[in-house]
Amino acid sequence: MKKCIVFIFITFILILSSCVPPDIFEPENFKPLTEKVVFCGTFGFPGNLDGQLNSPYDITTDKYGNIYVADTANNRIQKFNPDGAFLLSWGILGSGDGQFNTPIAVKSDSAGNIWVADTLNNRIQKFDSNGKFLMKFGEVGIGNGQFQSPYDLGIDPRNGNIIVADTGNARIQVFNSKGKFLRTWGEVGTGNYQFFALYSIDVDHLGNIYALDVAHKELKKFSPEGKLLRKWGQVGNNDREWQMPFRLTVDPNGYIYVSDPVSVKILKFSPQGDFILKFGEQGGKPQNLQTPVGIFADKTKIYISDFNTGSIKIFQTVLE
Repeated sequence: MKKCIVFIFITFILILSSCVPPDIFEPENFKPLTEKVVFCGTFGFPGNLDGQLNSPYDITTDKYGNIYVADTANNRIQKFNPDGAFLLSWGILGSGDGQFNTPIAVKSDSAGNIWVADTLNNRIQKFDSNGKFLMKFGEVGIGNGQFQSPYDLGIDPRNGNIIVADTGNARIQVFNSKGKFLRTWGEVGTGNYQFFALYSIDVDHLGNIYALDVAHKELKKFSPEGKLLRKWGQVGNNDREWQMPFRLTVDPNGYIYVSDPVSVKILKFSPQGDFILKFGEQGGKPQNLQTPVGIFADKTKIYISDFNTGSIKIFQTVLE
């Protein structure tokens, strides 16, 4: 009796399987979706008038899509609408509140406030979205809460903590949203917790911290508490290799983009360090790059500050 039941069951399964479309059983006929990058537009050209840029080093957007550019050599921050139309600017050369000396990094927090690494003033400044000065912290030095030419900063989306690449001191410092010092790690060297030219830093949605060392040509991923999780990077001309990894950004989904101005390309990696794609081509067309330095990726687009041409390039990834 049992053998009869088993026979009937197997026969029933075979009948069902014969009714299933054959492509389900032929995965070799399935073509997976691939990701490509498309050019969306550009704005800006060299100069010191409104909307013009002089060695733009970094870029970010707020929750409304407005674009903020660290117009570094003009010692100011400029704000543009999502289409690249000039809205306003603030800052002049100086050391007073709201003044800058080589502002290299700019970031927007969840409330729309703008944070700036005022590099040669050795401090971090905070503004509202219209450029009103709100607060500052930091001074030159080697102690906790002091800086030597901070080159970048990241904002932890979970709690608003400010993570600073304290470049001259070869370390990472973490502060709360009020500017209170929390912790630090790093020193000069080649070890896992050492740096030499810590030029860029960012934070993902889980609070993990990514740090890019230009001299070591290496990207390191740390836990929110500063434990090394993984590192990667290899010099070369192949798809997943770079010549000079200069700046990084982490998008809202945790994917990492790295600019390589020497190879004139942008590379995208998974949170585990797996290579996904690259794009960028040198030339005279609007979509071409000359010196891609600053990079930022929000939910929909990728923004690149082209250092030498004083322009902002906007791209988007799509599936095909």
